[in-house]
Amino acid sequence: MNSRLLILAVLLCIFLAPSTPMHAAEPLCFEEVAECVDARFADFWQRNDHHAISGKSGNALRIFGYPIGPARIEAVDGAAVLAQPFERVIMQQPLGNTNPANITLQMTGWERLTQLNRAPTLPVRPPKSVPSDCRLFAETGFTLCGEFRNFWESNGLNLDNKRGYTDAKRIALFGLPISDVNREPAADGSDKHYLTQWFERARLQIDGVTQQIIVTPLGREVTSNRANPPPLPRNIGVMVNPATLAAGGALTARGSGYSHDRWVSVTVFRADGSSVLVAEQVNLTSGGFTETYCYLTPADALPGIWAIAFDGVDSGRRTIGFFRVITTGEPNRACPDIIAPLPRSR
Repeated sequence: MNSRLLILAVLLCIFLAPSTPMHAAEPLCFEEVAECVDARFADFWQRNDHHAISGKSGNALRIFGYPIGPARIEAVDGAAVLAQPFERVIMQQPLGNTNPANITLQMTGWERLTQLNRAPTLPVRPPKSVPSDCRLFAETGFTLCGEFRNFWESNGLNLDNKRGYTDAKRIALFGLPISDVNREPAADGSDKHYLTQWFERARLQIDGVTQQIIVTPLGREVTSNRANPPPLPRNIGVMVNPATLAAGGALTARGSGYSHDRWVSVTVFRADGSSVLVAEQVNLTSGGFTETYCYLTPADALPGIWAIAFDGVDSGRRTIGFFRVITTGEPNRACPDIIAPLPRSR
């Protein structure tokens, strides 16, 4: 085969391959959907695309599903994370994270059961006897048996680029079992019922067509049933006023706990988790408080949860406060006063 034919064959393989990323570089985009895997989650996605036992590619799409929304700042148990929803999971990492090893999957199984008012009180009373093909998890009191056990033990997250899956890798993907196996409505929305078992991070079900176990679209279900607007993360050592403002409006913020610093810098995190240094030096007042800092949001500010962080030049201490930007209403461009007492430093 001459060189031109070889190049053409390679290009055809690239462009005709189904469900593969359109770009090798970050972010990862697909022909089938409009959303892309955010650049900050792309390495994690690629690392899990090859099954650690069979070596087959396409594993990421099977266990994660397509992205269904952009990466945004959100609160998980009051703490701020950058999260991106996928059909079957929701990926998250600490706000400002630069290490893909810190990416985890949210507890979507537990959250969906809570949304359905079905969350169990754990641990439940374990069965008196456990069949030989089952595993009992004392942490929750539930067992894994038969096909569900085989599927759980045959999958996991790639945490170390080694062959095979340990329990730590399985728990990182699915979590522990939090229900027995029951017949529940089909994941495809039909009126049929199939054997189903819930886990902390997933819901597994016997598929009605293939009769094999599948990872159901919990990421989509959880995301579509969350409160709107979502709650703000907890402020840590920072007072912000107002907590909600129209794009183009002004806010004031003040940090605390900087007795061992000469000054602080100020960083703003946009709703998509990107950051910008807005002040290199803000002076301190007595008691380790920062001077009140006024920040004017851009007129085209992305709606969602934003953050403002103070960093001590000597101590490296970071305090952070959160606010919500909306696109309705007239922006107030005058800097408001700090009207509430400062929170205790932590």
